[in-house]
Amino acid sequence: MNTQQPSSLTISKASAGSGKTFKLATEYIKIVIDNPYAYRNILAVTFTNKATEEMKIRILSQLYGIAHGLSDSESYLQEVKKALDLSDKQIRERAEKALDLLLHNYSYFRVETIDSFFQSVLRNLARELDLTANLRIELNDKEIQEKAVDQLIEELHPKQQLLGWILDFIEQKIADDKSWNVIGLIKDFGNNIFQDTYKDHQSELTTKLNQKGFFPQYVQQLYAIKEKTIKELKDIPQEFTSLLTKYNACIDDLSRKSGGPASYFLKMSKGTFDSKMLINSYVQKALESPDGWLTKTNLKDPRLYQLATELTQLLENAEKKRRAMIKPYRTADLILKNLNQLRLLSSIENKVRELNDEGNNFLLSDTQTLLHELIDQNDSPFIFEKIGTQLSHIMIDEFQDTSTVQWKNFKILLQETMSHQDTNSLIVGDVKQSIYRWRSGDWRLLNNIEQEFAPSHQLKIEPLDTNYRSEHHIVNFNNHFFEIAAQQEYEELVASQTQGAEQMQKAYADVVQKIHKSKDKHGCVRIKLFPKEQYNETTIDEIIQTIQLLLDNGAKENSIAILVRNKANIHDIADVLMQAMPHIKLVSDEAFRLDSSSAVNILVDALHCLTHPEDQLTVANLAKTYQTQVLNHDLGDDDLLIQGKDIWDFLPKQYVLEAKALLSLPAMDLVERLYALFDLSSLKNQSAYVCAFYDVLSQYISDNIAEIDSFINQWNETLHEKTIQSDGIDGIRMLTIHKSKGLEFDHVIIPFCDWKLEKEKTLWCKTDVAPFNELPVIPITFNEGKMQESYFEDSYQYEHLQNVVDNMNLLYVAFTRACKSLFIFGQRKVQARRSKIIEDSLEKLHTSLSDSRLEGDMNKRDEVLCFSYGELWVPSEEETKFSENVFFSPIETRSVEMKSYGNSVEFRQSNQSRTFTLPETNEDTTQQSYIQLGNVLHMLFSKIKTTSDIPTILRELEFEGVLYDNIITHEKLQQLLEKRLNNPKVAEWFSPQWELYNECSIIHTNPITGEVMTHRPDRVMMQGDKVVVVDFKFGKPHPEYHDQIREYIHLLQQMGHTQVTGYLWFVYSNLIEEIK
Repeated sequence: MNTQQPSSLTISKASAGSGKTFKLATEYIKIVIDNPYAYRNILAVTFTNKATEEMKIRILSQLYGIAHGLSDSESYLQEVKKALDLSDKQIRERAEKALDLLLHNYSYFRVETIDSFFQSVLRNLARELDLTANLRIELNDKEIQEKAVDQLIEELHPKQQLLGWILDFIEQKIADDKSWNVIGLIKDFGNNIFQDTYKDHQSELTTKLNQKGFFPQYVQQLYAIKEKTIKELKDIPQEFTSLLTKYNACIDDLSRKSGGPASYFLKMSKGTFDSKMLINSYVQKALESPDGWLTKTNLKDPRLYQLATELTQLLENAEKKRRAMIKPYRTADLILKNLNQLRLLSSIENKVRELNDEGNNFLLSDTQTLLHELIDQNDSPFIFEKIGTQLSHIMIDEFQDTSTVQWKNFKILLQETMSHQDTNSLIVGDVKQSIYRWRSGDWRLLNNIEQEFAPSHQLKIEPLDTNYRSEHHIVNFNNHFFEIAAQQEYEELVASQTQGAEQMQKAYADVVQKIHKSKDKHGCVRIKLFPKEQYNETTIDEIIQTIQLLLDNGAKENSIAILVRNKANIHDIADVLMQAMPHIKLVSDEAFRLDSSSAVNILVDALHCLTHPEDQLTVANLAKTYQTQVLNHDLGDDDLLIQGKDIWDFLPKQYVLEAKALLSLPAMDLVERLYALFDLSSLKNQSAYVCAFYDVLSQYISDNIAEIDSFINQWNETLHEKTIQSDGIDGIRMLTIHKSKGLEFDHVIIPFCDWKLEKEKTLWCKTDVAPFNELPVIPITFNEGKMQESYFEDSYQYEHLQNVVDNMNLLYVAFTRACKSLFIFGQRKVQARRSKIIEDSLEKLHTSLSDSRLEGDMNKRDEVLCFSYGELWVPSEEETKFSENVFFSPIETRSVEMKSYGNSVEFRQSNQSRTFTLPETNEDTTQQSYIQLGNVLHMLFSKIKTTSDIPTILRELEFEGVLYDNIITHEKLQQLLEKRLNNPKVAEWFSPQWELYNECSIIHTNPITGEVMTHRPDRVMMQGDKVVVVDFKFGKPHPEYHDQIREYIHLLQQMGHTQVTGYLWFVYSNLIEEIK
């Protein structure tokens, strides 16, 4: 063993392409080769399922490679040898042992997403959180929130207070001349219930808003502030007019007439109070001197000069008064914009909770908050005991995407682990790649990680500063560009006095990377910035030319990627490319959406037409799709409108004849029948879409009532956006920058690199200034001009800094995906757009990169700017080398065809019912019925807490399809249970006097092997010091049953319980055995 003690916690700051996955996999492999059984004590968390899969494959494949001496695992072997004092033979033997243990105990191979980890914690704490053990995690917060709003609207009645609030909101929107789509606006705003700030203050907000008389009084105060400001500021222009009259002058006597300093008063008279609108260079000059008011000729007129002197004084006083009054005015105005909607949030949240309770769902977004509240209320050892983990090593990947509340929960676990000896934990991340703030990711955590731990903790911060991904010129360009751009952004933040500007500088302090010694001076970068005129058309033409250039030079289609900021650009680019270059193949999630499938669209329209035959437009669309796509008939819109021709005649005859009968079929059987009626198996390349559609439908009916209209509504809102897996399909990839994170491509094209920097969003703000501070937090719509002149200026500055970092990080992620060539297209410098920082950096970039070229006049906005560095390089194709590693064996692709066959199987309402159906064998039917009944009874007892639960649980089993025939009925079970509960001992067990643990796991370590063991007694009851453990049996007595109960008693005694009694209850015979 290496005698050097590792740090308790290592923080690896891994810039793009620096071997982050290699680092994580190597650290894991070192631990399990040092001790092959240590895998049980390692937790590695990532942020996506794809990253989890990649990490697991990397670890397993390299353990296999090390064990079998494969050359492509040599780098991992060398890292292990550096860390461990072991021979090659010992390392290979231990690698093989570790691999064997991982594969045979795969459930303990804990590489998982952070959400998955906390969900497992949540389930283990279900009792403490008053949750049912079989709850379903609801991933789509937006979907459930929109459903809640729809139900609230449907349930409105005339005397309801909520209706009055919605009417107030409608009146406000009409007054503001805004959209009348009130339901849509309420749904958009309703997403705020999932924001951490709202959750933190929800109780306080609801109490305040429900306080009698508070809301109208608060609103009245705010309007009074606005009205007073408007009146007083509009009086100022009257003084301006009076002065002109006093000196017998007019605006034409003043400099630049109405466009000069006089514009200040003219705009103010029309209700414009923003400083950016009022104060131009002429007004600024007039504030400094009376000379600014007059032309050179009029300066010589004593009368007019005296007027100018008084106007300067008036302007100074006016501006002083405006600055004093604008803050309360703007603050009141900003608050009033969202105040009516704020009242609705509590109702929306309550309805969301109600829907979740009905569906036994739990929102994924609530997991972290609920756990944090529980952790706050308890000692951390209790939590870790409940989690049932004994962790010595924790690894966190993509730490820059961690949210504050996730970190609060994880930090406690990490500190607990670090407090033990012989532990080693690792955090890996890169502030520059934090682009998920909209998912609550907080880059400041990693940026200031040193402040998160006490000085006593051993922290080792190491940069991974060598780029292994990109060619020399790509790395060199990015090094220089981001140094220049980050410094410029920092200087602008300082100039605007933005608080925390140094955070930006710190985030990009490590942006310069070393170039790996294997990289020759290859690679190229091309930047083209086009004038505004015909910008979109020019950009798409440039994309076509660039793709053709790459293909002509030998690039493969699957080595090219087009990255965009906005998903909408993918459609526009794809439409043109498919027309201009029909021979190339495009691959994107958008292209593989379910609603891009003819077969799926036919199925959806066919379902809709069954319930709404009067919808002639959908019937016509279905008929045309069927005729043209399935039957290959040339059918135009005019053909469908031929007089005397029934549009239903264009549809399959059996579909029309069976319409009513089809509606009586279960949903899955109905879709299967439609697939056959419309002969959809004849459509090529549709099977993957149809299979995915079946999965979507199956998931929907498992979570909702199986109504066609409800499904169609959900399809139109969200389900149509589901995609089929497109990995492994060759073609030019088109994806958003966010989706590209973690990927790499030889050739990257980034068109429309000029996205808007700051967008409208809701911020939760607070102020200490009365009367605005009467609410703990207030939803404010982000607006630069208005917020800067309000008491929410600090909130604006914070959000502005976040936007600056977000947008710089998006550029960093996009630019660093390229391995061999990078093409960037944008618009000439536009304020508040991303291309501005690119254009502003070009001259310095050209100077610092001596081999670069810059063409075009920077001062002429109608010219194209072209920057180039390096030459296009497409290496000759090397013969593909197949790895000997079994984990990298080439995947054999096979085409799958969807066929429809008649189905005579009896329909079951749920998957659970299969557990209780009789198998089709020749075994004794009576014996099988006993087994079936035993399964049902065991399920019943696992759900029943007290005898009062029995009717509810029986109804639930009927609903789930567990009780479906006349063999085991509700009534028969009720009678059996009543007889068994006549036994006083059994009746006592099911009385409400106990603190109950139904089928809860007891986790302990085998003292000999060190293996973590799990035991699950059927029922553990506690009352004071008294503990009773019972196992239900439905067969004949066996000696091992006694050993099982004794083991439970022993484990409970080890937990500190002294008065433990154990029983076996043979339910059929009603025999109870006490076990000593």
